[in-house]
Amino acid sequence: MLLQIVGILLAASLAMWVVLRLIAATPALLTDVKACRGHWAEARLRHCEGGLAVTGIPVEPINTFSNLAYLAAAWMLFRDFGTLPATVLAASLTLLFVGSSLYHGTKTMWAARLDHAGIYAVFGSLAIYCVAPAHPAAPYVMLVGAAVFAIGFALVDPGDLNARMGLLLVLVSIRGFLLGRTLLSAVSLGFFVVAFGVWYLDQRTTLLSRFGHAIWHVCTAAAIVVMFGAVAG
Repeated sequence: MLLQIVGILLAASLAMWVVLRLIAATPALLTDVKACRGHWAEARLRHCEGGLAVTGIPVEPINTFSNLAYLAAAWMLFRDFGTLPATVLAASLTLLFVGSSLYHGTKTMWAARLDHAGIYAVFGSLAIYCVAPAHPAAPYVMLVGAAVFAIGFALVDPGDLNARMGLLLVLVSIRGFLLGRTLLSAVSLGFFVVAFGVWYLDQRTTLLSRFGHAIWHVCTAAAIVVMFGAVAG
């Protein structure tokens, strides 16, 4: 399994690098770039105030390729659980990998929207899974729900991402505790707490150097896999 994951991640890294090179060579895709967008420490340490002329593309290399953690999480869910709900969540994580990689790589608004779409698809589909009764159609409802969350909240009506994600996270975690999977639920929430702490520090300090937001990516990817283990029926 380890060799499979390594192979997938290497291939995905190469593919993402090629895509970023193509974007860099297409000025029409770079009309709304703000290299300091998000105010992440890696961008600040790379002197993002000078724009793409200084940072180049990817603007934040570590933040860009640390999104491979989401792709690894997707493969683990698909391989270890092998169910349709796990496959839907894996597909949502793959969208998050693509969106977040392009966002940190280009710092365009369109990529930021795609990043948010991936986040909403992941937590929206997981939240629907937690409240849906056992039914053969549930995975398809998850898929439709992921699309509705992604399009509605990221593209049509962007709003407070933190508030919405906090609400969805609470909804998801309740199921794990009610199923008696206290340890898995607590571990998942622990990963999320660490991730949000790192998120806060990375936007306001350089204590974690260029690796702060990368830690966020890894911790949230791990938290999602553990959380699915806690709520899986």
